[in-house]
Amino acid sequence: MNERRNEGGYGRRNNDDFDQRRGGGGRGVGGDRDRVGDSNNNHRANSWKANQNDAANKLDFDRRTNLRALEKSGFVHLYGLAPVLNALSTNRRDLVNPEATIDSTEMSKEEREYDEMQRSRKAEAKFAPCLFVQERGGGEGMGSSSGRLGGKVGMVEELERLAKERDVPVARVDKGVLNTLCGSRPHQGYVLRCGELDFESLPQIPKPSETPTTPSLWLILDEVVDPQNFGAILRSAYFLGGDSGSNKQKQQTIGIVVCAKNSAPPSSTVSAASAGALELSQIYATSNLPRTLNTAKEDGWRILGASAAVPPSLAEGGDGGVTCLDLMDVEVDRETGTPIPTILVLGSEGRGLRTLVAKACTGFVRIPGSSDVASGLEKDEDGGGSPVGVDSLNVSVTGGIMLWHLMGGGGSR
Repeated sequence: MNERRNEGGYGRRNNDDFDQRRGGGGRGVGGDRDRVGDSNNNHRANSWKANQNDAANKLDFDRRTNLRALEKSGFVHLYGLAPVLNALSTNRRDLVNPEATIDSTEMSKEEREYDEMQRSRKAEAKFAPCLFVQERGGGEGMGSSSGRLGGKVGMVEELERLAKERDVPVARVDKGVLNTLCGSRPHQGYVLRCGELDFESLPQIPKPSETPTTPSLWLILDEVVDPQNFGAILRSAYFLGGDSGSNKQKQQTIGIVVCAKNSAPPSSTVSAASAGALELSQIYATSNLPRTLNTAKEDGWRILGASAAVPPSLAEGGDGGVTCLDLMDVEVDRETGTPIPTILVLGSEGRGLRTLVAKACTGFVRIPGSSDVASGLEKDEDGGGSPVGVDSLNVSVTGGIMLWHLMGGGGSR
Protein backbone atom coordinates (compact mmCIF):
# COMPACT_ATOMS: atom_id res chain seq x y z
CA MET A 1 0.00 0.00 0.00
CA ASN A 2 1.23 3.47 -0.69
CA GLU A 3 1.45 6.32 1.77
CA ARG A 4 -1.99 7.66 1.04
CA ARG A 5 -3.61 4.33 1.89
CA ASN A 6 -1.66 4.04 5.17
CA GLU A 7 -2.88 7.46 6.15
CA GLY A 8 -6.47 6.46 5.43
CA GLY A 9 -6.66 7.71 1.88
CA TYR A 10 -10.46 7.70 1.83
CA GLY A 11 -10.73 10.42 4.43
CA ARG A 12 -9.06 13.30 2.66
CA ARG A 13 -12.13 15.49 2.20
CA ASN A 14 -15.59 15.83 3.63
CA ASN A 15 -18.99 16.74 2.30
CA ASP A 16 -18.58 20.46 3.05
CA ASP A 17 -16.46 21.05 -0.02
CA PHE A 18 -18.58 18.81 -2.27
CA ASP A 19 -19.95 21.70 -4.30
CA GLN A 20 -16.52 23.19 -4.77
CA ARG A 21 -15.24 19.91 -6.17
CA ARG A 22 -18.27 19.22 -8.32
CA GLY A 23 -18.84 22.73 -9.63
CA GLY A 24 -16.63 24.84 -11.83
CA GLY A 25 -13.71 26.75 -10.51
CA GLY A 26 -11.25 25.03 -12.74
CA ARG A 27 -10.70 21.36 -12.01
CA GLY A 28 -14.07 19.56 -11.94
CA VAL A 29 -13.44 15.84 -12.32
CA GLY A 30 -9.79 15.21 -11.64
CA GLY A 31 -9.36 18.26 -9.44
CA ASP A 32 -7.12 16.41 -6.97
CA ARG A 33 -4.07 16.37 -9.16
CA ASP A 34 -1.90 18.44 -6.82
CA ARG A 35 -2.87 16.43 -3.74
CA VAL A 36 -2.20 13.11 -5.44
CA GLY A 37 1.01 14.36 -7.02
CA ASP A 38 2.57 15.78 -3.85
CA SER A 39 1.79 12.78 -1.66
CA ASN A 40 2.81 10.12 -4.17
CA ASN A 41 5.82 12.10 -5.31
CA ASN A 42 7.41 12.32 -1.84
CA HIS A 43 6.56 8.73 -1.02
CA ARG A 44 7.96 7.27 -4.21
CA ALA A 45 11.11 9.37 -3.98
CA ASN A 46 11.74 7.95 -0.52
CA SER A 47 10.86 4.40 -1.55
CA TRP A 48 13.04 4.62 -4.62
CA LYS A 49 15.94 5.96 -2.64
CA ALA A 50 15.50 3.32 0.07
CA ASN A 51 15.95 0.56 -2.50
CA GLN A 52 19.69 1.17 -2.35
CA ASN A 53 19.73 -1.15 0.69
CA ASP A 54 18.07 -3.94 -1.24
CA ALA A 55 20.81 -6.10 -2.72
CA ALA A 56 18.35 -7.73 -5.12
CA ASN A 57 17.69 -4.42 -6.82
CA LYS A 58 21.39 -4.08 -7.61
CA LEU A 59 21.45 -7.22 -9.77
CA ASP A 60 20.97 -7.06 -13.51
CA PHE A 61 19.79 -3.43 -13.52
CA ASP A 62 19.39 -3.19 -17.26
CA ARG A 63 17.11 -6.18 -17.71
CA ARG A 64 15.08 -6.97 -14.63
CA THR A 65 11.68 -5.36 -14.12
CA ASN A 66 10.61 -5.83 -10.52
CA LEU A 67 6.84 -5.44 -10.83
CA ARG A 68 6.20 -6.23 -7.19
CA ALA A 69 8.62 -3.54 -6.04
CA LEU A 70 7.05 -1.07 -8.47
CA GLU A 71 3.59 -1.79 -7.08
CA LYS A 72 4.83 -1.37 -3.51
CA SER A 73 6.21 2.02 -4.53
CA GLY A 74 2.75 3.13 -5.65
CA PHE A 75 2.95 2.53 -9.40
CA VAL A 76 0.31 0.89 -11.59
CA HIS A 77 0.35 -0.02 -15.26
CA LEU A 78 -2.67 1.13 -17.25
CA TYR A 79 -3.11 -0.70 -20.53
CA GLY A 80 -5.18 -0.03 -23.63
CA LEU A 81 -5.70 3.12 -25.64
CA ALA A 82 -8.77 4.48 -23.84
CA PRO A 83 -7.49 4.10 -20.24
CA VAL A 84 -4.10 5.55 -21.12
CA LEU A 85 -5.53 8.44 -23.12
CA ASN A 86 -8.10 9.30 -20.44
CA ALA A 87 -5.52 9.13 -17.67
CA LEU A 88 -3.28 11.56 -19.54
CA SER A 89 -6.24 13.77 -20.37
CA THR A 90 -7.57 14.17 -16.82
CA ASN A 91 -4.09 14.27 -15.27
CA ARG A 92 -5.43 12.93 -11.95
CA ARG A 93 -2.71 10.32 -11.55
CA ASP A 94 0.81 11.13 -10.45
CA LEU A 95 3.05 11.44 -13.50
CA VAL A 96 6.01 13.18 -11.83
CA ASN A 97 9.39 11.51 -12.15
CA PRO A 98 10.81 10.98 -8.63
CA GLU A 99 14.33 11.20 -10.02
CA ALA A 100 13.74 14.91 -10.50
CA THR A 101 12.93 15.40 -6.81
CA ILE A 102 16.16 13.95 -5.38
CA ASP A 103 19.02 16.36 -4.64
CA SER A 104 22.24 14.57 -5.57
CA THR A 105 24.36 17.17 -3.73
CA GLU A 106 23.12 15.76 -0.41
CA MET A 107 23.87 12.16 -1.31
CA SER A 108 26.68 10.02 0.02
CA LYS A 109 29.06 8.33 -2.37
CA GLU A 110 27.09 5.08 -2.18
CA GLU A 111 23.83 6.93 -2.81
CA ARG A 112 25.24 8.69 -5.85
CA GLU A 113 26.44 5.37 -7.26
CA TYR A 114 22.98 3.94 -6.78
CA ASP A 115 21.47 7.04 -8.35
CA GLU A 116 23.65 6.66 -11.41
CA MET A 117 22.73 2.98 -11.77
CA GLN A 118 19.03 3.79 -11.42
CA ARG A 119 19.18 6.43 -14.14
CA SER A 120 21.05 4.07 -16.46
CA ARG A 121 18.45 1.34 -16.22
CA LYS A 122 16.12 0.57 -19.07
CA ALA A 123 12.85 2.47 -18.94
CA GLU A 124 10.78 -0.58 -18.06
CA ALA A 125 12.91 -1.23 -14.95
CA LYS A 126 12.94 2.33 -13.64
CA PHE A 127 10.89 3.48 -10.67
CA ALA A 128 9.43 6.37 -12.64
CA PRO A 129 6.36 7.16 -14.77
CA CYS A 130 6.67 6.28 -18.43
CA LEU A 131 4.55 5.68 -21.50
CA PHE A 132 5.51 2.41 -23.17
CA VAL A 133 4.68 2.09 -26.86
CA GLN A 134 5.03 -1.04 -28.95
CA GLU A 135 7.59 -0.76 -31.71
CA ARG A 136 5.77 -1.18 -35.00
CA GLY A 137 8.54 -0.36 -37.43
CA GLY A 138 8.68 2.37 -40.04
CA GLY A 139 7.20 5.83 -39.88
CA GLU A 140 7.38 8.39 -37.13
CA GLY A 141 5.07 8.95 -34.23
CA MET A 142 3.27 6.46 -32.08
CA GLY A 143 1.67 3.66 -34.01
CA SER A 144 1.66 5.64 -37.26
CA SER A 145 2.57 2.55 -39.25
CA SER A 146 -0.03 0.23 -37.78
CA GLY A 147 -3.02 -0.31 -39.97
CA ARG A 148 -4.71 -2.20 -37.15
CA LEU A 149 -5.46 1.06 -35.34
CA GLY A 150 -7.82 2.11 -38.11
CA GLY A 151 -10.06 4.95 -36.95
CA LYS A 152 -8.16 5.22 -33.67
CA VAL A 153 -5.27 7.09 -35.25
CA GLY A 154 -6.74 10.33 -33.94
CA MET A 155 -6.64 8.91 -30.39
CA VAL A 156 -3.00 7.99 -30.87
CA GLU A 157 -2.12 11.49 -32.03
CA GLU A 158 -3.87 13.02 -29.03
CA LEU A 159 -2.13 10.56 -26.73
CA GLU A 160 1.23 11.55 -28.16
CA ARG A 161 0.45 15.23 -27.70
CA LEU A 162 -0.66 14.77 -24.09
CA ALA A 163 2.39 12.69 -23.19
CA LYS A 164 4.61 15.49 -24.44
CA GLU A 165 2.53 18.12 -22.66
CA ARG A 166 2.72 16.20 -19.35
CA ASP A 167 6.49 15.62 -19.73
CA VAL A 168 5.99 11.86 -19.61
CA PRO A 169 8.96 9.94 -21.07
CA VAL A 170 8.11 7.67 -23.98
CA ALA A 171 9.86 4.32 -24.43
CA ARG A 172 9.39 2.23 -27.54
CA VAL A 173 9.64 -1.42 -26.60
CA ASP A 174 8.80 -4.79 -28.06
CA LYS A 175 5.52 -6.57 -27.45
CA GLY A 176 7.07 -8.88 -24.87
CA VAL A 177 7.85 -5.98 -22.55
CA LEU A 178 4.29 -4.70 -22.77
CA ASN A 179 2.93 -8.18 -22.08
CA THR A 180 5.10 -8.38 -18.97
CA LEU A 181 3.99 -4.98 -17.69
CA CYS A 182 0.26 -5.66 -18.05
CA GLY A 183 0.17 -9.39 -17.38
CA SER A 184 -0.42 -10.33 -21.04
CA ARG A 185 -3.74 -8.50 -21.14
CA PRO A 186 -4.95 -6.71 -24.32
CA HIS A 187 -2.85 -3.54 -24.32
CA GLN A 188 -3.30 -2.38 -27.95
CA GLY A 189 0.37 -1.43 -27.96
CA TYR A 190 0.21 1.11 -25.08
CA VAL A 191 0.98 0.86 -21.36
CA LEU A 192 1.27 3.80 -18.98
CA ARG A 193 3.20 3.54 -15.73
CA CYS A 194 1.73 6.08 -13.32
CA GLY A 195 0.55 6.64 -9.76
CA GLU A 196 -2.40 4.97 -8.09
CA LEU A 197 -5.89 6.43 -7.89
CA ASP A 198 -7.86 6.68 -4.65
CA PHE A 199 -11.54 7.14 -3.92
CA GLU A 200 -12.71 10.33 -2.21
CA SER A 201 -14.51 10.09 1.10
CA LEU A 202 -18.21 11.02 1.10
CA PRO A 203 -19.83 10.02 4.42
CA GLN A 204 -23.07 11.85 3.59
CA ILE A 205 -24.83 12.24 0.25
CA PRO A 206 -25.86 15.89 -0.23
CA LYS A 207 -29.56 16.65 -0.05
CA PRO A 208 -31.33 16.60 -3.45
CA SER A 209 -31.88 20.38 -3.45
CA GLU A 210 -28.65 21.34 -1.70
CA THR A 211 -26.73 22.52 -4.76
CA PRO A 212 -27.45 22.69 -8.50
CA THR A 213 -24.45 20.45 -9.13
CA THR A 214 -25.66 17.62 -6.88
CA PRO A 215 -26.62 14.62 -9.04
CA SER A 216 -30.28 13.60 -8.86
CA LEU A 217 -29.36 9.95 -9.34
CA TRP A 218 -26.79 8.09 -7.28
CA LEU A 219 -25.48 4.58 -7.81
CA ILE A 220 -24.24 2.82 -4.69
CA LEU A 221 -22.35 -0.46 -4.88
CA ASP A 222 -22.61 -2.66 -1.79
CA GLU A 223 -19.37 -4.65 -1.81
CA VAL A 224 -19.04 -5.36 -5.54
CA VAL A 225 -15.66 -7.09 -5.56
CA ASP A 226 -15.13 -8.31 -9.12
CA PRO A 227 -13.01 -5.77 -11.07
CA GLN A 228 -14.61 -6.72 -14.38
CA ASN A 229 -18.10 -6.10 -12.98
CA PHE A 230 -17.01 -2.88 -11.33
CA GLY A 231 -15.43 -1.63 -14.55
CA ALA A 232 -18.48 -2.54 -16.64
CA ILE A 233 -20.76 -0.68 -14.21
CA LEU A 234 -18.58 2.42 -14.36
CA ARG A 235 -18.63 2.30 -18.14
CA SER A 236 -22.46 2.20 -18.19
CA ALA A 237 -22.75 4.95 -15.58
CA TYR A 238 -20.41 7.24 -17.48
CA PHE A 239 -22.03 6.51 -20.82
CA LEU A 240 -25.48 7.32 -19.46
CA GLY A 241 -24.64 10.26 -17.23
CA GLY A 242 -20.94 10.93 -17.04
CA ASP A 243 -20.55 14.31 -18.70
CA SER A 244 -23.19 16.97 -19.17
CA GLY A 245 -20.78 19.88 -19.43
CA SER A 246 -17.96 21.15 -21.60
CA ASN A 247 -14.58 19.50 -21.87
CA LYS A 248 -13.17 21.94 -19.32
CA GLN A 249 -15.97 21.54 -16.80
CA LYS A 250 -17.34 18.06 -16.56
CA GLN A 251 -20.34 17.33 -14.38
CA GLN A 252 -21.52 13.82 -13.60
CA THR A 253 -25.28 13.42 -13.54
CA ILE A 254 -24.93 10.01 -11.89
CA GLY A 255 -23.06 10.03 -8.57
CA ILE A 256 -21.15 6.88 -7.63
CA VAL A 257 -20.40 5.61 -4.11
CA VAL A 258 -18.72 2.37 -3.05
CA CYS A 259 -17.90 0.76 0.29
CA ALA A 260 -14.49 1.76 1.61
CA LYS A 261 -13.83 -1.89 2.45
CA ASN A 262 -14.63 -5.12 0.62
CA SER A 263 -14.96 -3.43 -2.77
CA ALA A 264 -12.87 -3.72 -5.90
CA PRO A 265 -10.09 -1.11 -5.77
CA PRO A 266 -9.56 1.32 -8.67
CA SER A 267 -7.02 -0.90 -10.39
CA SER A 268 -5.72 -1.04 -13.94
CA THR A 269 -8.04 -4.01 -14.55
CA VAL A 270 -11.04 -1.88 -13.55
CA SER A 271 -9.82 0.94 -15.78
CA ALA A 272 -9.55 -1.40 -18.77
CA ALA A 273 -12.93 -3.03 -18.09
CA SER A 274 -14.51 0.42 -17.90
CA ALA A 275 -12.97 1.45 -21.25
CA GLY A 276 -11.23 4.27 -19.40
CA ALA A 277 -14.35 5.53 -17.60
CA LEU A 278 -12.57 5.05 -14.26
CA GLU A 279 -10.14 7.80 -15.26
CA LEU A 280 -13.00 10.20 -16.02
CA SER A 281 -15.40 9.45 -13.16
CA GLN A 282 -15.38 10.87 -9.66
CA ILE A 283 -16.02 7.94 -7.33
CA TYR A 284 -16.68 8.30 -3.63
CA ALA A 285 -16.35 5.86 -0.74
CA THR A 286 -18.16 5.53 2.56
CA SER A 287 -16.94 3.56 5.56
CA ASN A 288 -20.48 2.96 6.88
CA LEU A 289 -22.93 2.39 4.06
CA PRO A 290 -26.04 1.63 6.19
CA ARG A 291 -25.55 4.87 8.11
CA THR A 292 -25.02 6.84 4.90
CA LEU A 293 -28.24 5.40 3.42
CA ASN A 294 -30.28 6.03 6.56
CA THR A 295 -29.14 9.65 6.60
CA ALA A 296 -30.05 9.97 2.92
CA LYS A 297 -33.51 8.51 3.65
CA GLU A 298 -34.05 11.16 6.32
CA ASP A 299 -33.02 13.80 3.79
CA GLY A 300 -35.79 12.73 1.40
CA TRP A 301 -34.01 10.42 -1.03
CA ARG A 302 -35.87 7.54 -2.64
CA ILE A 303 -33.63 4.51 -2.05
CA LEU A 304 -34.23 1.50 -4.30
CA GLY A 305 -32.40 -1.74 -3.71
CA ALA A 306 -31.95 -4.09 -6.65
CA SER A 307 -33.43 -7.42 -5.57
CA ALA A 308 -35.55 -10.22 -7.05
CA ALA A 309 -37.96 -9.85 -4.14
CA VAL A 310 -38.34 -8.14 -0.78
CA PRO A 311 -35.58 -9.70 1.37
CA PRO A 312 -36.94 -12.36 3.76
CA SER A 313 -35.68 -10.46 6.79
CA LEU A 314 -37.95 -7.54 5.90
CA ALA A 315 -40.89 -9.61 4.67
CA GLU A 316 -40.95 -11.60 7.91
CA GLY A 317 -40.96 -8.36 9.85
CA GLY A 318 -44.39 -7.55 8.46
CA ASP A 319 -43.38 -4.18 7.01
CA GLY A 320 -46.21 -3.71 4.53
CA GLY A 321 -44.79 -0.40 3.31
CA VAL A 322 -41.82 -2.04 1.58
CA THR A 323 -42.54 -3.40 -1.89
CA CYS A 324 -40.61 -4.84 -4.81
CA LEU A 325 -41.60 -3.34 -8.16
CA ASP A 326 -40.81 -4.41 -11.67
CA LEU A 327 -38.43 -1.91 -13.18
CA MET A 328 -40.92 -0.60 -15.74
CA ASP A 329 -43.34 0.24 -12.90
CA VAL A 330 -40.86 2.53 -11.15
CA GLU A 331 -41.84 6.16 -11.60
CA VAL A 332 -39.41 8.31 -13.58
CA ASP A 333 -39.51 11.86 -14.94
CA ARG A 334 -39.31 11.90 -18.74
CA GLU A 335 -40.40 15.51 -19.24
CA THR A 336 -37.70 17.57 -17.55
CA GLY A 337 -34.83 15.23 -18.29
CA THR A 338 -33.87 15.33 -14.60
CA PRO A 339 -34.23 12.03 -12.74
CA ILE A 340 -36.47 11.90 -9.65
CA PRO A 341 -34.04 12.08 -6.70
CA THR A 342 -33.15 8.41 -6.38
CA ILE A 343 -30.41 6.25 -4.94
CA LEU A 344 -30.01 2.86 -6.62
CA VAL A 345 -28.21 0.24 -4.54
CA LEU A 346 -26.66 -2.84 -6.13
CA GLY A 347 -25.55 -5.74 -3.96
CA SER A 348 -22.50 -7.98 -4.22
CA GLU A 349 -22.20 -10.72 -6.80
CA GLY A 350 -22.69 -13.55 -4.32
CA ARG A 351 -25.15 -12.57 -1.61
CA GLY A 352 -26.74 -9.40 -2.93
CA LEU A 353 -27.68 -6.65 -0.48
CA ARG A 354 -26.53 -6.98 3.10
CA THR A 355 -29.29 -7.03 5.72
CA LEU A 356 -28.57 -3.59 7.21
CA VAL A 357 -28.26 -2.11 3.73
CA ALA A 358 -31.59 -3.65 2.68
CA LYS A 359 -33.27 -2.26 5.79
CA ALA A 360 -32.16 1.24 4.81
CA CYS A 361 -33.95 1.01 1.44
CA THR A 362 -37.38 2.57 0.94
CA GLY A 363 -38.28 -0.03 -1.69
CA PHE A 364 -36.92 -2.66 -4.04
CA VAL A 365 -36.82 -3.07 -7.79
CA ARG A 366 -36.34 -6.07 -10.05
CA ILE A 367 -35.93 -6.79 -13.74
CA PRO A 368 -38.51 -9.45 -14.69
CA GLY A 369 -37.24 -12.32 -16.79
CA SER A 370 -38.91 -14.60 -19.31
CA SER A 371 -40.39 -16.60 -16.43
CA ASP A 372 -40.85 -16.06 -12.72
CA VAL A 373 -37.58 -17.41 -11.36
CA ALA A 374 -37.32 -15.11 -8.37
CA SER A 375 -37.12 -18.14 -6.08
CA GLY A 376 -34.31 -19.67 -8.11
CA LEU A 377 -36.23 -22.94 -8.50
CA GLU A 378 -38.11 -24.55 -11.34
CA LYS A 379 -40.74 -27.23 -10.82
CA ASP A 380 -40.04 -30.61 -12.33
CA GLU A 381 -42.57 -33.32 -13.29
CA ASP A 382 -42.70 -34.65 -9.74
CA GLY A 383 -43.48 -31.23 -8.32
CA GLY A 384 -40.03 -30.87 -6.82
CA GLY A 385 -37.57 -28.09 -7.44
CA SER A 386 -34.24 -27.99 -9.20
CA PRO A 387 -31.80 -25.13 -9.69
CA VAL A 388 -32.60 -23.02 -12.70
CA GLY A 389 -28.97 -22.06 -13.20
CA VAL A 390 -29.70 -18.64 -14.68
CA ASP A 391 -32.03 -17.04 -12.17
CA SER A 392 -30.72 -13.49 -12.34
CA LEU A 393 -28.69 -11.01 -14.37
CA ASN A 394 -25.06 -10.15 -13.83
CA VAL A 395 -24.74 -7.15 -11.50
CA SER A 396 -23.15 -5.00 -14.21
CA VAL A 397 -25.96 -5.79 -16.67
CA THR A 398 -28.55 -5.08 -13.99
CA GLY A 399 -26.91 -1.76 -13.21
CA GLY A 400 -26.85 -0.64 -16.84
CA ILE A 401 -30.50 -1.48 -17.48
CA MET A 402 -31.75 0.11 -14.27
CA LEU A 403 -29.72 3.29 -14.71
CA TRP A 404 -31.02 3.66 -18.25
CA HIS A 405 -34.61 3.42 -17.04
CA LEU A 406 -34.11 5.78 -14.07
CA MET A 407 -32.52 8.33 -16.40
CA GLY A 408 -35.81 8.36 -18.33
CA GLY A 409 -34.89 5.96 -21.09
CA GLY A 410 -37.56 3.34 -20.49
CA GLY A 411 -41.06 3.27 -21.91
CA SER A 412 -44.25 3.06 -19.89
CA ARG A 413 -46.60 0.12 -19.55
